[in-house]
Parts: sequence; C-alpha cells; structure tokens
Amino acid sequence: MIAARSLQMCLALSGLVAGITAAVAAEPLAGGVSLINVAAAETAEVPPETAAEAVKAENGEEGEEGEPAPAPLWPEMPAVEADKQPFVLIRALRSVQDKVAAGSATAHEQQRQLMQSLGTEMTALPVAVWDDVRNVRAAIFFVLSGGNPAVLKAAAGRAGTPLVERRVLRGAMAYGEGRVIDALGLLHKIEARSLDPLLAGIVALIQGTLITKKDARKAIHFFDEARLLSPGTLIEESALRQQILLVAREGEVERFDMLTAQYSRRFPNSLFARSFRRQFFAGVARQNFKRASEWISRTETELMKVPATERAGLYLAIAEEATKGGNIDIARFAASKARELSRADSRSFQRAKLFEGAALAATHDFEQGVLLLNDVDVAQVGASDREIRDSALAVAGAVGRWPAVSGALEEAEPESVGRARALLTEVDTLLGGSSP
Repeated sequence: MIAARSLQMCLALSGLVAGITAAVAAEPLAGGVSLINVAAAETAEVPPETAAEAVKAENGEEGEEGEPAPAPLWPEMPAVEADKQPFVLIRALRSVQDKVAAGSATAHEQQRQLMQSLGTEMTALPVAVWDDVRNVRAAIFFVLSGGNPAVLKAAAGRAGTPLVERRVLRGAMAYGEGRVIDALGLLHKIEARSLDPLLAGIVALIQGTLITKKDARKAIHFFDEARLLSPGTLIEESALRQQILLVAREGEVERFDMLTAQYSRRFPNSLFARSFRRQFFAGVARQNFKRASEWISRTETELMKVPATERAGLYLAIAEEATKGGNIDIARFAASKARELSRADSRSFQRAKLFEGAALAATHDFEQGVLLLNDVDVAQVGASDREIRDSALAVAGAVGRWPAVSGALEEAEPESVGRARALLTEVDTLLGGSSP
C-alpha cells in the first residue's frame, strides 16, 4: 500500500516538473526569442561570415566598402493594384501591335486609342510605382513605340533604377522628344541582347532607325538584331521593311531576294504592306541603285506577285517618281504598263498618259509625247500633274525647235576674218607693184 502511494507521488512530481519545464521553454524572452529558438540557433551550423552579414542586414548596416545594399528590383508592397501596374498595362499594347502586323484594321485604330489612354494613365500614377524596374521598362517600351515621353519624367528621378535601364530611359526620352542626335548618342552603344526581353527588340529597332542615314551597314546589323530578338511581332515587321530598302540601295541582290520573300511569307497581310510596296517601288525609280538594270528586272518580278488591282497604282507611283527623278526609261516603261492596266475612263489612265508623254518629251520621240500630253483630260488630274504636263510640253517644244540665228550674228564679221582680208589686200598690192 505504501509502495503504491510512493509510486503515485513520484509520477505526479515527474509530471509537474515536465509541465514547468515546457512552460518556461515556451515563454518568450525580452528580445522576443523563445528558448526553443535559442536552442535551435545555438545548435545550427552557421558560418561566421553569414552570421555577421545577417546581423548587419538586420540592423540596416552598410557593406564592407561603405556602400548601401542594392535596392530590390521591385518593392514587396506595390504602390497600386496589380492591374494598374504599367508592366501589366503594356501587355495590351503589345497584343494590339501583333494584331496590326497580322493585318487587323480594327487593331490599328485600337492602338491609336490605347496609346492615348495609356499615356494618361501612366502619367497619373504615384511616383512610388517607378521603384519597380518592370514598370520603368514598360514606360520605355511605350515611349519607343511612339508614346508620350512625359511618362518617363517621373521615372527618371528614381535612384533605384539599374544603370542600364537608366541609360536606355534617357535615350528613349530624347527619342520621344525628337532629339535625334542625343538619342543616337545614348542608345547606339547599348548591347540590345543584354537587355530585358521586353526592351531588347525595340531598342535594336530604334538603333537601326536612328543610324540609317549615317551608316547603312550598321543599320542593317541593328535590324538583324531586332528581327532576331522580337520574331513575329510588329518590331520584326518594321525592321524587315526598313532593311529591305537598305539592302536594295547597297546593291545586295541576293539578300534582297531573301528578305522580300521572308516579308511576303511572314507578313503578307500587314497593314503596312501595301504602303511599303508603293514606297519601295517608287524608291527603285527614284534612287540611283547599284546594278540598276538588274533591279528593274527584279522590280518587274516582284510586281507580278502583287494583285492585279493594286499593280496599276504601283506602276503609276514608279512612273511619277521616275519622271520627277529624270529616269526616262523607267518612267516610260512604268507609265506604259499602267496605261495597259487602267480603264480608259479612269483617272489612272489619264495620269499614265501624262507620265508617258512627259518621259517621251525629252527624247527623239517628242512628237509622240506631245500627242499624249495634249490628249490628257486635265479635268481628271490634280494641280501638280497639270504642272508636270505644262513643263513637259515646254520641253517638247524646245526639243523640236531649231535655235534661231539672229540677224546681228549674220551681219557681224569676225575680227579674224577682217584681219585676213586686210592681209590679202596687202599681198595683192605688193605683187602688183613688182610685176613688169
């Protein structure tokens, strides 16, 4: 009986001690750390350097060289709701641009409206939004796409923006404000491939656009980069259009064939395709391309790929530019083709006669040119076309008229002839005096 009670008392005492120990261990210390945490910290294997860095980070101390720890690329607590963040808003713009490249006329109008609304929304955002580098990149993309450069002013003053994005930001602001030389100076040395994927392609595109007139070879390289970094987008479409014109001017026939085939295959329905074709073919007529005869034959080959309904207008564009540029053979050829493809009662037919006649006016076939020019219905052509007609008729009249010789020129005796006549007279006198 006594043994049983002793056993019970021992068990009770043991339970009481265990409860007190658990309660004390769970009670937090003054510093807010429990005994369990302290034990864990004491037994964990933490390298001395890591522990020291952790303490410094906890106390907000600086690094070894006295530099503050780098700011996070984006804050933990966003300044606005997720759907108001610029890096989210810009996704809609990119989607619309891709639809434009695919040929959506509705998307083209949406893009114009979206650019306006995005500019308004982003300029009204709190300054803290630009502490997130993703939003800075989105604003840069927006401005390089043609958006309001005022969007970048608030972002430009944020110290947390990484150095590369800061340089691109300044270049984008200069580009948006029309300061082309400044923009080129800030952007042309940047390696587009080192940038975030959002910016890489469009920065390469702008680099090529800015340097086109200064260095065509380098511009072609930048456009290659843009196509590589943004395949299937409006960026690639724009890079291809500009690159095709450049390789044409450089006389790179094989590469021209490759790029035009690629454009036709990848962006056949682009909203810019029709204006691009007109621009290109007019450029062929206007520019002094290398290997000109070969370009003419390739132009004809490319024109045969264009729908017949569009072909007459393209021939007219070529004829007009060739006439203004003095490329008589091209103007005559293109105008003749346009006349064949146009209805007799159409304005295109009248303009084709005008350009063909103007081309012939400066040749030995000027009489045929005059007939065509006089047959043009001036009521169906514009004021600039009428000026071309009047000038061509004046040229044809000058070509077909022999220069008149004035009476004064017929009566006037050259001084040398007078001296010769006087000398002959003296000779005759001398001979006459010496005769027997």
